[in-house]
Amino acid sequence: MGVYIFKPEDLIRYGSATKEQFEVLKKAILSKKDILIVGSSRSGKTKLVEALMHFIPENWKVAVITAYGEFKPFKPNIIVIDTQFDGQPLERRTLDVISKIMTLNPDYVVVDTLHTIDVARLFRELIDDYAFIVTSLALTDDIKGEVRHWLRIDEETFDKFDIVVELKRDWRTGMKKINRIYEVKDGELKLII
Repeated sequence: MGVYIFKPEDLIRYGSATKEQFEVLKKAILSKKDILIVGSSRSGKTKLVEALMHFIPENWKVAVITAYGEFKPFKPNIIVIDTQFDGQPLERRTLDVISKIMTLNPDYVVVDTLHTIDVARLFRELIDDYAFIVTSLALTDDIKGEVRHWLRIDEETFDKFDIVVELKRDWRTGMKKINRIYEVKDGELKLII
């Protein structure tokens, strides 16, 4: 039995996103904007990443950094760099991932919530050279503070992201959806839609 990979039209059909939201995100992806997807646990971050990857042209390489085989490559242009706690020091694992990314020279780097490498160092070294789609926990409405905490990044690094997608999960019904999309402008989150 295979795993179903959600497409944008699936998320629209289920009420998790609107056509207008996906138009904003498609434009951002095709412009190679750095996108941050935030939400609570089980809010649909990885499913949204999968849907967004359908907007990435087939001739663009995508490196997906994940842990313990959590992300399955579903298109030929996706290269998974899997990480795990393997006895290697954090610094060594992080440098290995950075080296693999630089060797691949992808058009996009996807970082799907992981704690097996030093994500802050990855960004410090690569965010100016590659486009990123990144997921992060955000358990309160203080998106910037939450992302800085969970990814261990500083304000300067946060401000290098172009777009922030906030997801919400209704704990009563289980409904997951894009709540808001922001542009990062002058260190502030400006509502787009």
